[in-house]
Amino acid sequence: MSTVINPHDSFFRETFGRKEIAASFLREYLPEGIACQLDMKSLALVKDSYVDKELQHHFSDLLYSVQHRQGRMYLYFLFEHKSSPDPWIGLQLLRYQVKIWEQHRKQHPKEKKLPAIVPLVLYHGRQQWRVSQRFRPLIEPDSNDLDQFIPDFSYQLLDLSTMSDDQVRGEVLERITLLLLKHIFNPALGNKLPEILTLLQEVDAKQDVLEILEVLLRYVVKATSKFDETEIKDILKKSFIEEDVMQDFIDKYVELGVQQGMQQGMQQGQGKMLTAQLTHRFGTLPDWVTQKIAEAEAGALEKWSLNIFSASSMNEVFH
Repeated sequence: MSTVINPHDSFFRETFGRKEIAASFLREYLPEGIACQLDMKSLALVKDSYVDKELQHHFSDLLYSVQHRQGRMYLYFLFEHKSSPDPWIGLQLLRYQVKIWEQHRKQHPKEKKLPAIVPLVLYHGRQQWRVSQRFRPLIEPDSNDLDQFIPDFSYQLLDLSTMSDDQVRGEVLERITLLLLKHIFNPALGNKLPEILTLLQEVDAKQDVLEILEVLLRYVVKATSKFDETEIKDILKKSFIEEDVMQDFIDKYVELGVQQGMQQGMQQGQGKMLTAQLTHRFGTLPDWVTQKIAEAEAGALEKWSLNIFSASSMNEVFH
């Protein structure tokens, strides 16, 4: 399972990782002939990620399995959070599909055929998607005589950069998710947010409203670095969210979030200091050390910082 790299990755996983949002998206944006043959009750999240480590700053992915009328199949979501389309995304998708099939073979060695995979690309960059949705154009020469020797497939694309708000379809949580992805780079996001958050009126369960509101606002704050506690409260007041729900959220999440943010900031400072100390003492740090520091609690960071003074090797620092 890949680690969360940035706010876009985190938000994508927390939203599209919810079965109801993924199912709504599939009903609305898959070709109708495919969507009508899927049993959405069988939709199940497969935990593995297939994005190459060096690309995780720009791509996130989720894999679902689902029952089709003719057997089990996979639905592979690839979310591109770059500002412009990647012309090599077809090659990436081919590689990830092969990985999925290889894993499937290991898990189901007695099966004689591979399940179908439908690749879905979600894009919310600033530039319009002008890359071909087929793999074949990546291969030269473009000759019909060679087609029988060259793999080809297409992927389903949702390019939010070309859509108006009215064109965003689906159940309410999916619409809210897509609208926020669509406008996250918008300089006027602060003016747009109350309108998006007002859609939460359509969500019946109060706890669901609180949970998704926390996910939405955490994404906004981390992805833009524009909004402080006062501005978030002002945005909430402009949204037509029920008064008791809004106050409950402010009490439980906003103030708690500020406290957690301060604590997280202190931990990041400790981590940076420890990294600098280790580098000065032992030279270039291996990946396992960097990861260990990134995942550590404040108490561990403090202990390791003290260990540096007596440790004769990097391993001794972490014992």
